[in-house]
Amino acid sequence: MPDRNMFLAQIDARKGELFELLQKLIRFDSQNLGSSGREAGIAAFIRDELAALGLSADLYSPDSIDGLPEHVDYWPGHNLADRPNVTGTLSGTAHTRRLMLAAHSDTTPIGDPRNWTVDPFGGILKDGKIWGRGACDDKYGIAAALFLLRLLHDEGIKLPYDLLFTAYCDEEFGGGNGALAASVKYPCDDILNLDCKNFEIWACAVGGGVIRAKIRSNEPLDSAGKMLDGLTLVRAEFDAFRERRRDELRKLPYYRDTIIPDTTVRFMELRAGDNGSDLNRAFADVTYYTALTEPEINREFDAMAARLNEALAPLGMCFDGFEKVTRFFHYAATADENPALDLLCKVSLETSGRKLTPCGSCLSDLPLFILYGSPRAFSFGIGRDFSVYGGAHQADEFIKCDALVEFTKIIGAFLLSY
Repeated sequence: MPDRNMFLAQIDARKGELFELLQKLIRFDSQNLGSSGREAGIAAFIRDELAALGLSADLYSPDSIDGLPEHVDYWPGHNLADRPNVTGTLSGTAHTRRLMLAAHSDTTPIGDPRNWTVDPFGGILKDGKIWGRGACDDKYGIAAALFLLRLLHDEGIKLPYDLLFTAYCDEEFGGGNGALAASVKYPCDDILNLDCKNFEIWACAVGGGVIRAKIRSNEPLDSAGKMLDGLTLVRAEFDAFRERRRDELRKLPYYRDTIIPDTTVRFMELRAGDNGSDLNRAFADVTYYTALTEPEINREFDAMAARLNEALAPLGMCFDGFEKVTRFFHYAATADENPALDLLCKVSLETSGRKLTPCGSCLSDLPLFILYGSPRAFSFGIGRDFSVYGGAHQADEFIKCDALVEFTKIIGAFLLSY
């Protein structure tokens, strides 16, 4: 067994390399634009880093996997030919177990650059933080994994199992095709997804997605203002829907003490008209969380549509249907008996004195890893909340350097003990 303390000391001694790796990753524009993405450059960089360590490095499009476009959880229309995954394998002294570390390589768009006080692709290190798009969602996970593989190589450490690392594409905008491809092509005994927040462990993944509720006036309009009255009725329906979802999730142990039940419905976009056209049409894009199955939640949407049609009629409007903006995310929980999850909690306490408490996630690709990669898959990470300055998807996104080092130490101790 390698000396854990010496290995952790090397993480401290070489942390500058860890920071530099994250800075380099941020400088790749890997924005996910929904129907397209820019992951090719960062994937090639990761492949070259893996190859330099003597690892087999597989660069592959999700669409290259036989049958994947026909998979029940494949989400079409994302133009994946130039948006590859990359998976590297560090062969162990035995091949009886396989552990995968995973992190996604795409980011949300930067939005208006004028809202940033730093270059979103600069990877600047200042004030004890590393700044830029993807810093905390999810390039820190890639940096930690690559750094630990480099350290294992340089220290000549041979693990008693096969260690895989996958940087997967198409996570944002409800894609999921990268995680699905990695799970189908490289199923493992255990999968640790390094896409999480605030040193949480996600042992359960909420279901749901983003739905578009559309309304229209029965007559042409010369102003979209009237459509706001219809959107008010749509909002009232979703307010009641929120209460049902909140009560539903509060009954689940992994969610009872989290903020998730109070954020079960979020309005992402409200629009009436379209730059002077279609003034008699409006829609609301709504993110929702649920533990129900897709048929069960669809029955609620059918009932909602009927009520909206009745409520809109006196306004001379009708409900124009629901449209899925993302795939449906399945509710899924990791296996009750999960030695890898228990081990991560143990080494965290030993390594940094931090007690980890498993809880439930927001929408993520964890259900795909659980359903198709390993029933014991779970997530762990240090991403920052959407609602805080510099958090995930925000302008001036950053990650704290000391948190990144602590996180990398915990993962390193986990790899040595697995």
